[in-house]
Amino acid sequence: MSFLPSLRASAPSSSSIISISKPLLSSNPSRPYVQIRSIASTSYRHAAVSSISRSVQDVERELEEQKQMLAKAHRTNPGMDTGFQNLPVFESYVDPQKPFYYFLKGVGDKKYKAERAERASLTRQSLAEIIKRGALPPYQNDMRRSGIDQWRQLMLFTRRQQYIKKSITFFNKMYLDYMKIQAEGTIGQATGIAKDTALQTALNVIRGRKEKMSWELIKENKKPYLVSSRMTVVDPRDMKMAAQVTIRFDTQQALTIQKGTQNPVRREQRVIENIIFEVIPVDITCDWKVKGKLVEQQEVKKN
Repeated sequence: MSFLPSLRASAPSSSSIISISKPLLSSNPSRPYVQIRSIASTSYRHAAVSSISRSVQDVERELEEQKQMLAKAHRTNPGMDTGFQNLPVFESYVDPQKPFYYFLKGVGDKKYKAERAERASLTRQSLAEIIKRGALPPYQNDMRRSGIDQWRQLMLFTRRQQYIKKSITFFNKMYLDYMKIQAEGTIGQATGIAKDTALQTALNVIRGRKEKMSWELIKENKKPYLVSSRMTVVDPRDMKMAAQVTIRFDTQQALTIQKGTQNPVRREQRVIENIIFEVIPVDITCDWKVKGKLVEQQEVKKN
């Protein structure tokens, strides 16, 4: 039922990127960004040798190539705009939901739980920074942004989903709008809400429409929830940042197609998707776009 294709960036693998590990701002004004460093989200594939996967190397290489291209372009054209960039997926792993007792001492895979805890820590740190920069709607003028870092971190650790509930509602609306635009909207509307693979897919659907189509959300089987959040430097000249947030949706959807004067054909389906949203730059403009879909490990194994 979903029109979105897969962004197949290996499921349980490391995703080493330039990411937020500590608060960005340093007490030394001459070196305001000294605390940005390279961190690996140390997820791994069970029964495999622990090593950086090819997909992670691809991500690292793409980011490095982009930085080199930006530096070269800046030398030849100092006034160039770097706002439009096609970035790789920052975090390619989706941690499956586990029962609470799985996290008790002595239960489950110790190494996996340690790596999962590190990924969760990176998500909290990046979310805290996104909120602090005013890039997470609708909290631009909220105490979540003006409060102290330690309080944000505590709230994100103890009640993350509830703490950013309004933001999840914002991304949920964007997802539903995107789905409806593909069936009933225009190219201009798709361009305003999507980018990269998601935009190309929407354009293909819109341009290829020959029959009348309508899309409908029947119900939410489960409430959408945040899977991960990551940030990275995309332009080292002015430390411009990009952020990606992945939200999981479990919905019942319907697509109705009518060919000419024939009776409309309605098809219903349960759709479970992990949708990536991206924003560049990370600031109060909040110019978030739908980037694409992240395939989980179980889905990858089927192919």
